[in-house]
Amino acid sequence: MGKIDFAGKKVLITGASTGIGKALAHAFAARGAHLALGSLPQEETLLNDVVKDIRDAFHVDTWCFPLDLAAPEGPESLYQAVKQETGDIDILVNNAGIAIYGKFWEQDPDQLKLMVDLNLNVPARLMRLFLPDMIARKRGSILNISSVSALQPTPYQTLYGATKAGLQSLSQGVRAELKGTGVTVCTLNPPYVDTDILRHGGFPRHLRWFAISGLKKPEWVAEKAVKAFEKQKFLYVPGFRSWLVHIFLLRLSPKRMVDWLSPIFLQGRD
Repeated sequence: MGKIDFAGKKVLITGASTGIGKALAHAFAARGAHLALGSLPQEETLLNDVVKDIRDAFHVDTWCFPLDLAAPEGPESLYQAVKQETGDIDILVNNAGIAIYGKFWEQDPDQLKLMVDLNLNVPARLMRLFLPDMIARKRGSILNISSVSALQPTPYQTLYGATKAGLQSLSQGVRAELKGTGVTVCTLNPPYVDTDILRHGGFPRHLRWFAISGLKKPEWVAEKAVKAFEKQKFLYVPGFRSWLVHIFLLRLSPKRMVDWLSPIFLQGRD
């Protein structure tokens, strides 16, 4: 499949009021894409600010959808609202998600359930809703925001890593099923990014791992991500250092050593 030309395409991005979602919205708009942007209802003001900035800067069509995707019919409500207001979309970006930090058995079960819903169940349901339309038109793309946590053990963020590993497997399996349809699925697998996720959910202010991987800016990640997605790279880890560690070295390292080192590097430091 060739490169995607984003000009004139309609892109739906969930979790677009802040962080990577907001940065992706700007990156797609800069390439001429029209945007349908989702957020939590309580973040509607932030989302409206994003829309205003994008309209002023890029003069593309934008629509707001402040809906709670974790509600029982959240994905279905978003699908129906988007279809009614924008018509068919060309690209679905599953970005909304949360993370919490701490020992797995000490974490709030309600928060664990919410994380599974938002990080895995919601993207799966949205893919299931939008894919038939894309297949019928014989064109369309999905970008699932995964993580390097999908590729390795993530102590103290254990279920987060499991949800991202599940999303990774889902993306790869659906991509294989879509062969010959004109529709494809890709993943973005960033390292730690300086977003609100790290300022909530009990994360330490500094993790030891930051000394190795750094803490990336959402704008840096989004720009690299859109360039990779344009080329339809299936699994994309932005940054050479992150690729070297999470793709190359992890494959060569004994699993026992990885299991031993992971809890050390993923602890907080003074």
